[in-house]
Amino acid sequence: MKKYLIIGLLLLIPFSLAESDLYSMDSLELQLNVDGSFELMPTKSGASVKEASANILLYPQESQRQKIIQWNSLGEVKDNMVSFLWNDGKIEKKEFGYTADIETQNKRLAVKEKFTFPLRTEDLEGLEQYLEPTETIDSDHPAVIAKAAELAEGEDDLFKVVFNLASWVEENIDYDLNTVTSAASQKGSWVLENRQGVCDEMTSLFVAMARSLGIPARFVSGISYTNSQEVVDAVGSNWAGHGWAEVYFPDIGWVSFDVTFNQYGYIDVTHIKLRDSFDPTEPAIKYKWLADGVELQKGKLDLEVNIEKEGMPITEEILLEQEILSHEVGFGSYNLIKGIVKNTADYYTATSLNLAAPKEVEVIGRNRRNILLHPKEVRETFWIVKLSDELQSQYLYTFPIKIYSEKNRSIEDSFTAEEGKNTYSKDEIEELTVQDEEKSYSRKITLECQYQKKIAAGSSNTISCSIKNSGNTNLQDIAFCVGGVCETIDLPINQKSSSEITLPGEEAGWEKIIVSAQNELVEKKISLEYAVLDNPKVKIETIAPNKVDFGQQFDLQIRVEKSSFAPPQKVQVTVKGPRFSNEWKIENLQNTENLLLQVDGEILSFSNTFTITTSWENEEGKSYSERKEVTIAAVSNSFGEKLKMASNWILNLFS
Repeated sequence: MKKYLIIGLLLLIPFSLAESDLYSMDSLELQLNVDGSFELMPTKSGASVKEASANILLYPQESQRQKIIQWNSLGEVKDNMVSFLWNDGKIEKKEFGYTADIETQNKRLAVKEKFTFPLRTEDLEGLEQYLEPTETIDSDHPAVIAKAAELAEGEDDLFKVVFNLASWVEENIDYDLNTVTSAASQKGSWVLENRQGVCDEMTSLFVAMARSLGIPARFVSGISYTNSQEVVDAVGSNWAGHGWAEVYFPDIGWVSFDVTFNQYGYIDVTHIKLRDSFDPTEPAIKYKWLADGVELQKGKLDLEVNIEKEGMPITEEILLEQEILSHEVGFGSYNLIKGIVKNTADYYTATSLNLAAPKEVEVIGRNRRNILLHPKEVRETFWIVKLSDELQSQYLYTFPIKIYSEKNRSIEDSFTAEEGKNTYSKDEIEELTVQDEEKSYSRKITLECQYQKKIAAGSSNTISCSIKNSGNTNLQDIAFCVGGVCETIDLPINQKSSSEITLPGEEAGWEKIIVSAQNELVEKKISLEYAVLDNPKVKIETIAPNKVDFGQQFDLQIRVEKSSFAPPQKVQVTVKGPRFSNEWKIENLQNTENLLLQVDGEILSFSNTFTITTSWENEEGKSYSERKEVTIAAVSNSFGEKLKMASNWILNLFS
């Protein structure tokens, strides 16, 4: 009997996803406490100080998404900084800071239409300083220029170019809190060469590449929430200093791009913006003092955030669907998982999709997919997975598969695995994988096929497929292929075309063909699979001793094995021996079954014949049978045993 086993998900949550799902809120009320200090140290006798000042440059600027509800500080706010002045003449430790209650809202500067790249000269007036290289953002470095140019080549959409830069940095730069990158910000060119960094370095490289392409970009310093254990261990809190970027879009303004958090075109409500700047190395505090024989020793600037109030969950603008190529596969098979993502908003948006699967299902290549969607656009993306071949044949496995976004929207499906089912090779799956995921019009194309899922060996299968254009564009020169038969067709709006082929079922086994449609706007592929069935066959092998001692119990082992592609149905194995009969039933023989019969040696005579009869059916109910015999001699060790064996011989004649 087949046993069923449902495998649990191994869910790998990205560090940007907050456990309390704060990112899905429409607003947060946060209390920010900033505390700093410095100490004035005399260096000679008679030292004196006239005045000292500290200017905190990290100030929660107000914007369309960030408002100050309440403010408390002894300092004076001026030019987006908080200034503190001491003129008491005391050479001592000075403390300063502020408390701000801030409301952050889930609002963005929405980009609703295409802006042409490269930007025009008139679009850059007054923004020239955000195009210049700095010490850290070395946008004039040849390697930075070359990589940015490579990522922008052939693109004329500004948002797409910026997305390409951000996505490449996220995919290729490892987030690494090592001592090199955490001690001081490294140059963008260093990050590009070494492929590692923290948020500051990743943002610096992104900004440098944007500036090298003539796109105004600036560095933003602030604080945000994370559940990365690595970061929590380093700073002692879920709230940590953070850096991201803003990119200028004409007529819209400065649009946020957080490379580390996969937030392209927006930032979530856990982000508190404290400053924007040309370079991340600009100091957080500026000190001045007028004194004689006095040095100033800087203290640490502490930032603490507390959540005062959470808003309501927002409605995600991204909708997800999932399709699995084959819902039934054999052990060791590859499979193809398709994620379908729809942008319901009237503006550009981007999302990061991840695939969660049990440990028995290996995801080939990078798990995360960064996807840019135009307003109302639908896109597809694909994952290749490989199922372990070290599974137990007596089980039918169910493997759940979940696709989830950075905002924790998810969709789940599953597939089963069983020995003897169809398998896909890696080459077959790669042939089915769409190479150009940006051909979003493919969602407007429907491929439907009619064919027999099972045929008898020696017969043929007629496969009839149709293609329909359900979109609003007349398609020309589509290469429409069913198996190896291709034709070039034009497909006007709402029209359908059909193709038919007949394939012989020469050899038993699984057959697969690819149906595809492709031109400059469309790339659509599906796989058809069907079974070519031979006559089911059962192979019987027995393991038994040639001789046994009378009275000794012994084992008669029977190995029942499928020796055809078609699985035998309703298998019945009957063993008849001296005055007994034993029977086993197997509903569907997919695997080898080992049967064991323990025979009582007291019923044996001198020569004992065991008849093994096996019967089975095919899927249509046609019957088959096979019979074989096994002879086992009994050996007596006394005159009394010989008398019993003779008696058994007589009884067996009449049984």
